[in-house]
Amino acid sequence: MNMVGTNGRAPGLHPDEERWLWQNYDTRARAQIIEAYQPLVFHIFGKLGFHLGAESVDLISEGTVGLIQAVDNFDYRRGVPFKSYAYLRIKGAMIDYLRSQKIAVKGGELREFDFFAQLASEGPDRFSMDRVEFLFSQLSELSPREAEIITGLYQHGLSQRELARKLSCTPANISILHGRAVKRLKKLATAERRRGMAAGLAWFVPTP
Repeated sequence: MNMVGTNGRAPGLHPDEERWLWQNYDTRARAQIIEAYQPLVFHIFGKLGFHLGAESVDLISEGTVGLIQAVDNFDYRRGVPFKSYAYLRIKGAMIDYLRSQKIAVKGGELREFDFFAQLASEGPDRFSMDRVEFLFSQLSELSPREAEIITGLYQHGLSQRELARKLSCTPANISILHGRAVKRLKKLATAERRRGMAAGLAWFVPTP
């Protein structure tokens, strides 16, 4: 995927460089990671397809806050790609802002995204990595096609239309399989939440 921000740079770092920064994390490394992934904020802003005028600055600002929160709460040892985690936090922050301003967001695709954004941001931030790690660990429970769709949408940041072109099918097919995958993952997350509550574990329990 050609994920390019408004400044012409693709978001991210070379894997070796990024690994080194996480392993040697300090204020300078933090600043480098935030700067490297700032284009992801613009990429997601463009994907949302809004023309908000002056409010565009606020929306991009909210996305940047989501990026900073992602950096501050990320644990590279967990095996979750940072770009995937950051994508969920950034897009979730932007959608929350749009709703707080009573700006309509388009239906199905964003409604289904709510589930993923909730897992990445509900409750104490220290548990967000646990939930995202759980989510991606369950892809083997999906059909290969469903897993491919979830990976394309939430790890690679493709739109349903882009993913349909890549998989040589229609956006309607993507939407149907996406809905099935989300339903299955919701059941798995609900079961895990109940197990966690029964065991007195807090990581999957949302705060009031």
